Amino acid sequence: MDAAIEPLPDVTRSKLRSTQILTSLSQIVSELLQNSLDAGARQIDIGVDCEEWNCWVRDDGSGMSKDGMGILGTGLDAGRYGTSKAYAPDSLDNLSAFGFRGEALASCADICCLEISSRTARSMQTWSIIVKGAKTLYNGPAVRWRRESPGTTVCIRDAFYNLPVRRLSHPTPARTLDAIRHEIETFALVFPNVAFTLENTHSGKDDKDMLLRIPKTTSMLTAFRHIYGRALAQHVEEIDATSGELRLRGFISLDGAYSKTCQFLYINRHPISLCELHHVIDSHFASSSFAKHAFDEAGETSLRSTVRRSPRKSEKKPVYVLDLSIPSQQIDNCLEPAKAAVHLRNKNVVASLLGSTVQAFLIRHGFSSENKANVMPRGSPSPSPRKRRKYDFEDDSGYAEPGSENPTFQQLFREASPAPLYTSEETAELLWTDAHTGQIYVVNARTGNSYRKSEPPPVDSDGGIPCNPQGPTLARQKAGGIESLDKPEMPDWIQKALEANDTYTVTEKKIPSLTHLPAPDADAETHQHDCHEAQKFSDYLKAGQPYGDSTSASSRRFQKEDLRNAQVIEQVDRKFIACLINDSSTETATATTRTLVLIDQHAADERVRVERFLKELCLGYLSNVNAGDKNDRLQLRDLSPLVPILLTRHEERQLRDLSTRRVFGHWGFRFVEPAVEAVHETEQGIDAGSANGYSQVFVQGVPELVADKLLLDDELRDFVKAFLAKVESDPPRAQTDAENDKDDEFRWLRALRWCPQQLLDLVNSKACRGAIMFNDPLTHAQCEKLVDNLRQTAFPFQCAHGRPSLAPLIDLGKDHARRQKICRWSSLGGP
Repeated sequence: MDAAIEPLPDVTRSKLRSTQILTSLSQIVSELLQNSLDAGARQIDIGVDCEEWNCWVRDDGSGMSKDGMGILGTGLDAGRYGTSKAYAPDSLDNLSAFGFRGEALASCADICCLEISSRTARSMQTWSIIVKGAKTLYNGPAVRWRRESPGTTVCIRDAFYNLPVRRLSHPTPARTLDAIRHEIETFALVFPNVAFTLENTHSGKDDKDMLLRIPKTTSMLTAFRHIYGRALAQHVEEIDATSGELRLRGFISLDGAYSKTCQFLYINRHPISLCELHHVIDSHFASSSFAKHAFDEAGETSLRSTVRRSPRKSEKKPVYVLDLSIPSQQIDNCLEPAKAAVHLRNKNVVASLLGSTVQAFLIRHGFSSENKANVMPRGSPSPSPRKRRKYDFEDDSGYAEPGSENPTFQQLFREASPAPLYTSEETAELLWTDAHTGQIYVVNARTGNSYRKSEPPPVDSDGGIPCNPQGPTLARQKAGGIESLDKPEMPDWIQKALEANDTYTVTEKKIPSLTHLPAPDADAETHQHDCHEAQKFSDYLKAGQPYGDSTSASSRRFQKEDLRNAQVIEQVDRKFIACLINDSSTETATATTRTLVLIDQHAADERVRVERFLKELCLGYLSNVNAGDKNDRLQLRDLSPLVPILLTRHEERQLRDLSTRRVFGHWGFRFVEPAVEAVHETEQGIDAGSANGYSQVFVQGVPELVADKLLLDDELRDFVKAFLAKVESDPPRAQTDAENDKDDEFRWLRALRWCPQQLLDLVNSKACRGAIMFNDPLTHAQCEKLVDNLRQTAFPFQCAHGRPSLAPLIDLGKDHARRQKICRWSSLGGP
């Protein structure tokens, strides 16, 4: 029996539509806020009570007439789609308002108790209407929200009363208030002529909390400085660029931030969600040096710092507020209810204007060059400079990108030929004639080095590489300099003559030499550590061609159990530990395959140390989160005197949140209560908000494990800032892990998913610096102990930085195949 297709009931259809339009309390406030802006309001006040699911928005806009409010009282679909902003399809092309469907208030009436009190300029009194569940409860003169001037007050009570699942899945009150505050700040940036206030009206408080007060300002820059302080907008360039009918206004800051929360992009003053236009901006900043050379909070403006940059330093993110003005007929923003996603008719033209403006800013301030801008395709994403491979003979970094490996010599040769090279006039050779002698010289425009045109190009100071301004030269390094790769081989007649002379006879077979390979150079300036040397020797082993069955040895997969019965032979060259490892997969009653391996002593000890440190740190975290065994609690260092650090006003406000401080506390960081000593600006003046962009925070405790490193220079400040940026971009979720399983040896690994990357970097650095280094002599007993400790780790085959700790040399085959047969001389005699 086929079921007939029937239309949904009006109540169900209206409720389904309403739940799609309004999904949270913060979105309800956002829709009401946009209605106030469309009404031409200059003062918007907002009150929120998240615990009771109430909110209200009051404005001084044009107001609603009694007949207009009466449309909402008709209920269901009859009360939906009533709007004062567009009535004909053709008028949508000239639309500059936020909304035009007339669904926000009707949706509120479906899932909330909606009260509207409004008065127009022509009205003699304030009219009010109360609707709940598509039923009109009151329609007449206002009693509660009377007004003496035009304007509207919309009050929401008992939000989502008929959607209990929506309430259960709703963010916490603290997160909801943060989301509402962010919505208000987002609109306040592009409406500087509108004043905003936000207060927490929860009835449990003796006095209401004024959470936010934004006065009227004169520009987007002034509004940004009042909201976020002057710290992130101390040095800015205001933008005003046009291209045909397009116009781009706003500003870009030379001060970098630790997160992307201060990046605002609008189209016709509408905030837009993450899209390709954001990627255009990101690609230009990524291909520049802004991440390394952006102004810091100390006011540093030098673009060529002499201090080497630590690899643990977080790269700075750009700060900008940009508003694109595009004719409405070239935009489609009817894709989703929030109107944050748009389609553009001429997307390439818009991207070109945006990309060229950003690139011009980077060039003017020395973060990029015109030559690179000409070579790179405009508007196309480009890889970060520090991720490009550069092969040079002197490695300046010693710090490899995660997941990168040094290529073998043959790979290097293959990759070098098609590598893209950037050529420009700066690297060209110039000809200069000496007026006195008439000699013609070739001058390198970049370095200033010169030589006579009639002479061959000179070599550099190292004695090997000819000057080549057009690109890098690959050569093989020898003890006495650099041997060219295309050097002709020795003639046969000379080789035969030498072989015939006993004086030059080789007594032993020559040991295969391993080519010296340069490590890939990260463009970011980094500190060198001993893992870099270990990596180079590991590459030697990979590139060489050892005797025996090397193919079998290199293809074998090792397991932790293989280290249990490893036979330690001896330390090799004070860098490695030579071991024999039995292949358990081929072990039989009569024979066992053995493999000769080298264990990197630095990588092995670093792995042992880093897991010991992480185990202490992670077990302490799990104990704090789950209120577990007190013996696992982190050991803290109380700071006396207290250590002050400077944060921006935005970061200070974030740290005041109890949940954020709780996340810090789980990892052993304690702040003074109240957490922040700050002076909060009011409407005393815009200059007050612009002059003070920082707040001071006092730290009273840090984990003892990394305390020494944190208290060096500005490490503690940088860690707190980077951690705050991580918490803001990826808020901590409720952790439902059960009590730790005491029988699980590696239960601490559960906490690694929540460990901040900055803390991991500090632990890795501590483990690396204190580990056994190359050229440290080890006795046979010490070698055995190190291998045994390595076997007990969770990841024994890589160091803290991801480099291999073990390299197979040769498969020695089975034992019986290596045994020599005993010669019985007696059998050779007669009977």
